Amino acid sequence: MGLDQVALDHITRIVGSNLPERQKLEQTLRALAKWRSQLIGSTLVAHSDTVIQDGPFKGMTYVAAPSEGGIAPKLLGVYETALHEVFLAAPKSGYDVVLNVGCAEGFYAVGCARLLPDTTVLAWDIDPIARGKCLELARLNGVETRIDLRERFGAQHVSLVDNEFDVKLGRQPKGLLVMDCEGAEFDLLDPQAGDFRWLDLVVEVHPGQERTVRALAERFESTHIVEERQARTVVPKLPPWLEKLGHLDQLLAVWEWRAVPTPWLVMRPR
Repeated sequence: MGLDQVALDHITRIVGSNLPERQKLEQTLRALAKWRSQLIGSTLVAHSDTVIQDGPFKGMTYVAAPSEGGIAPKLLGVYETALHEVFLAAPKSGYDVVLNVGCAEGFYAVGCARLLPDTTVLAWDIDPIARGKCLELARLNGVETRIDLRERFGAQHVSLVDNEFDVKLGRQPKGLLVMDCEGAEFDLLDPQAGDFRWLDLVVEVHPGQERTVRALAERFESTHIVEERQARTVVPKLPPWLEKLGHLDQLLAVWEWRAVPTPWLVMRPR
């Protein structure tokens, strides 16, 4: 079944449901936007393959079908632009190890392995399919020997990694933790269970009832300088074929499919 028919079937189910009319319209709009975004992404792959064109991971070979979100923002190099400064500065930050929790297909794990050739990358994901895709992406980029894939992360692991590198290096290591685990950050980022003081932290926050960005930030305010960053839409210099499309298509090309705001906390040791 083609993408067009899948989209039509999905919209038919929405329209025929018992949802209130406003919800039907909102869900239909989102479904149509994702359909168009996927078409734009497929066209981008057809024109320029799956090489990321800009941003901190410029030159990285990516996958044509990521596990979540649209492919076009990643290939255009504008995915999560609020974090670009962190990764562009990483080569001069002296990181000994990067911990990527919720690595999915490896955008940050493989990106950091390419960006920081002398740095160890540890990547966790509870989904075996995601770990397999991450390994595949690492092989595509020739960094498979530098990424240590692991299954289940716990706060105690930050202390274990700290001790391991302390022994290996003969000094306190410097590390970067990048976490995107769909709400589990509230359980995993426990300063009582692990010592996070040696890490720069970049955490995507998925707020819920009684689980707020503020509450998570407060856990680290005594040990880290905490900054909240919001997603922003950036339209880069576009390929000529995309420049010829309408403004809506250009906006959909950089849309990351976020249904609700998911801010980041960037936290650096005091």
